[in-house]
Amino acid sequence: MDIDLYLRVREKEGRLYSDDLLARLPSLPNGHPLAGEWRARSASASRLTRYLSRRPEPLRLLDLGCGNGWLSNLLAQPARRVVGMDQNHIELRQAARVFSSNPHVCFLEADIFSAPFPLARFDIILLASVIQYFPDLPALLTLLQKYLKPNGEIHIFDSPLYSDAEIDAAHQRTRKYYASLGFPQMADYYFHHKFSELKPFAPQVLYSPRALALKRLLGRTASPFMWVRLKKPAGEGL
Repeated sequence: MDIDLYLRVREKEGRLYSDDLLARLPSLPNGHPLAGEWRARSASASRLTRYLSRRPEPLRLLDLGCGNGWLSNLLAQPARRVVGMDQNHIELRQAARVFSSNPHVCFLEADIFSAPFPLARFDIILLASVIQYFPDLPALLTLLQKYLKPNGEIHIFDSPLYSDAEIDAAHQRTRKYYASLGFPQMADYYFHHKFSELKPFAPQVLYSPRALALKRLLGRTASPFMWVRLKKPAGEGL
């Protein structure tokens, strides 16, 4: 990933926030151009928070590709220690500054493929709106399972997972979108993954957007992306 290019794209999209706005995420003023998107992300975060609250034991989480750290901070509390990890040093430093008062979260600038973590370290690894930046999803998941404790979980959400029939059109939309922003080269760093790639990891769908149209009719905010859980078997070795 070309981090400088990525940051220029995020600036063009209006996704580089002031410290004040970052501290308020996932809430944004109603007039903000991205307010609707963040309402959907808030709904995803609320579902995840409810899920985690049903786990009585202390948890250690890795938020991989945490970006500006809003989700890491939201989830971190005495019973949930969170490591937010990214290679985007600009937003990572902002996260460390804005959320410095939360002692239950820390931020690490590193590449997961050379990360200094001991094996079987985490109970849960979060992939929130990030799998599209990894070219080989099965290779990533295989690596992450080594960092999970037995019965540990990987959660994928706020990212698209396509069927075979959808891939070509998705590629075309991506190239058209980044060309319209003036950064056509960014399409080379955006990867489209199929749900079928998860099959070797026994995926469990915890949320499906199939009822999205009905929820919109009822005036409810919903995410257009699946929430998928991958569990590491208790007896699986490192």
